[in-house]
Amino acid sequence: MRKIFLTMVVLTLLLSARGRVDATLVSAKQLDKIGMNFALGKGTKQNLKKSFYYFKRASEMNYAPAQYHVGVAYENGYWVKKDMKKAISYYKKAANQYHQDAEYTLARLYDEGRNIKQDKRKAEYWYDKAAKHGDAYAKNALGDMYKKGDGVKKDTAKAIRYYQTAAHKGNSDAQYKMAVLSQEGRVVARDEKKAVSWYIGAAQNGSVEAQNELGEMYQNGYGVAKDLKKAYSLYREAAAHGSAKAMNNLGNMYINGYAVKRDKVKAYEYYKKAAKLGDIEAQYHVAVAYAGGQGIKKNHQEAAKWFRKAADKGVKKAQYALGIAYEKGYGVKKDIYKALEWYKKAGNPN
Repeated sequence: MRKIFLTMVVLTLLLSARGRVDATLVSAKQLDKIGMNFALGKGTKQNLKKSFYYFKRASEMNYAPAQYHVGVAYENGYWVKKDMKKAISYYKKAANQYHQDAEYTLARLYDEGRNIKQDKRKAEYWYDKAAKHGDAYAKNALGDMYKKGDGVKKDTAKAIRYYQTAAHKGNSDAQYKMAVLSQEGRVVARDEKKAVSWYIGAAQNGSVEAQNELGEMYQNGYGVAKDLKKAYSLYREAAAHGSAKAMNNLGNMYINGYAVKRDKVKAYEYYKKAAKLGDIEAQYHVAVAYAGGQGIKKNHQEAAKWFRKAADKGVKKAQYALGIAYEKGYGVKKDIYKALEWYKKAGNPN
């Protein structure tokens, strides 16, 4: 009873202070919140039918967040049949009320051309709207468009400004890109210390790529004091989140005994995991392991298979090794002509 009484007091104060419109908005907000609770199963059993009902009711009160949520339901087929026309319609209703998520979503849909006709001009328009309302993802996306000249006139300086503003707002992807640009020094001044700073920010905000790159900076002492233990720790963290490059780097740490006891078996295991995820350096290392019996039983056929995988992707050392395999008949049928082909492709592998 006390809770009901307090709610009535609050609504009465809102009515007297602001009038009828705000009372409608408060109720719309409450309906949208109930819908979200049903959608997430928060404090109640998940029920998408009920969540849509409450979102729809709130959207009819012209409440932008609810309009956005109805759009999400139609786009993804949550309880209702997928309907992109209706999804776009609701996203636009919300976006026209400056709802950032709706603006960004419209931009992304037009940018990717997913389930609707691709339209880069509309994508840029809505990204710009969202960016002006402070959306860091939109700023990062605009950076990509201007960097590549994708639907807009190429403008590297403008791209960097967008990346910087997105990065300063904590967007990990933009922070990672600023780190790479600072490290490369092609379009901004080369500054490895600044690159490290950007990598740290991106890594702290969840960028797996940044975790691995930061590990490489610590391993090599680029822009920071060399610290193999720190590098190992960062590689482990990135590998745990699925980074094939980090797995390959861990393999290198174990094969060379950097910050850990040398262990050929563990090195092979990390190389194999990375190789299966498509890392071409790791594929070469797996081939070397099979060829030399390093951490795994020697197997020339497996070695030739993995050398071929890496060679097909342009790894010169793998191409040269495959040439040797065909010349000597290691794991493949001897074929001097194929050997010469691979030697020619490899050129000077060093």
